[in-house]
Amino acid sequence: MSEEPAIGSFPGLDGLPGLQSVRDQLADVLAVIRAEQARAAAGAVVTRRVWKNLVFTGGPGSGKSRAAAAVARAYRGLGVLSSGHLIEIASAGLPAQDLQRTGTVVREAASRGRGGVLMITGAHGYAGLRHRDHLVLRSLHEMLTEFRDDLAVILAGQAGPLHKVLQSSPSLASQFPAVIDFPGYSTGQLAAIFTVLAREAGFTLTPDAARLVARVLSRPAQAPGCGNARLAVRLLDQAIARQARRITGATHPPTDDELCTLRGDDIAGLPATEPANPADDRPPGQYL
Repeated sequence: MSEEPAIGSFPGLDGLPGLQSVRDQLADVLAVIRAEQARAAAGAVVTRRVWKNLVFTGGPGSGKSRAAAAVARAYRGLGVLSSGHLIEIASAGLPAQDLQRTGTVVREAASRGRGGVLMITGAHGYAGLRHRDHLVLRSLHEMLTEFRDDLAVILAGQAGPLHKVLQSSPSLASQFPAVIDFPGYSTGQLAAIFTVLAREAGFTLTPDAARLVARVLSRPAQAPGCGNARLAVRLLDQAIARQARRITGATHPPTDDELCTLRGDDIAGLPATEPANPADDRPPGQYL
C-alpha cells in the first residue's frame, strides 16, 4: 500500500493554479472516508460504507483527467482501492443495441477499472435519455453495486446535462455523493500552467520565454472565457518541438542547460490554437 496522502494534499494537482476549490472539495471527500475508517478502527460496525464515486463537471481542458488520476492515487493511499490506476472511456463507447450486450460492455469497462478509478468522459451525452442511454445507466448502477468494494467511477462532462442525467435516475445518483465543479482558467493561470507543465517535462523558461508565453496565451483569438488549459498544453508541445529541432540541428553538442531550456525564439510566432474539436470532451492529442 502506498503512503497515505496528507490531508488536503493531492500530488499532481497541488502545483496547478486555479484548482483550489477543486482541492477543497476533494479534501472533504477524503475526510469523510478517513472518518469512516476511524470509526471502524474504534470498533463501530459500519455496514453501509460511503460511496467513492464522484461527478466532475466542467468544460474541456479544465483539469478533470489530472484530478481523476490524483483521486485514484489518494484512494489507493487510503486503502480503499487496491491498485489506484485510472481508466478513461468515452461515454459513446458504452451503449449497445440491447440490454444484454450493453451490460457486457459496461461490465468489461468496470472490470478494467476494478482496483482503480473508471472515468466516463462526456457523460453529459446520456442526457438525451434515449433507450440505449437508459440501458447504460441501468447497467452502470448494477456494476457499481457489484464492484463497490474495489472500484470508483467518475462521471465527467458538462454540468447542466449531467445534472439532468442524475435527476433521471435517483438510484444511480445516490451512488455519487459528491459533485466537483471545475472552473475555467484566467489567462494568467494558463501561463502559470504552461510553466508547471514545462517543469514537469524537464524544462525551465528564460524570462523572455515566460513573457512570450503570457502574451500568446492572452491573445483575443483564444476566445475570452474559454479557460481551456489544453491551449497551454498545445503551446508547450509546439515549443518543445521547436526547441528539439533547434538543439538537434546545432553545429555543436548542446550543453546541459541548453537541453533543458526553452528560449524566447522557441515561443515567438507560435499561435495559441484551439483543440481540433473544442466541443468534444476528449479531442485527439494531449489534454489536461
